[in-house]
Amino acid sequence: MDQVIELTLPSDTFLALQRAALREHKTEAELAVEAIRAYLGQLGINDSLIGLFADEPELMDAVSESAMHIRETSHLRETN
Repeated sequence: MDQVIELTLPSDTFLALQRAALREHKTEAELAVEAIRAYLGQLGINDSLIGLFADEPELMDAVSESAMHIRETSHLRETN
């Protein structure tokens, strides 16, 4: 679900955003979202589920190991 925020930008920043949006054939909002996502990506923050666990490699290894064990021992893997 989309969330709505209101931003107050300095005039020069808004004018630069307007010019860039026109050049890219996008709305100011679309371009602002892209810029925010790019900035968050540089910080190592993203929307990916795996990305949420970037600082927990041991936990991800344990989860993967557990999933593989369940796949190997599950009754759904039986063949006749």
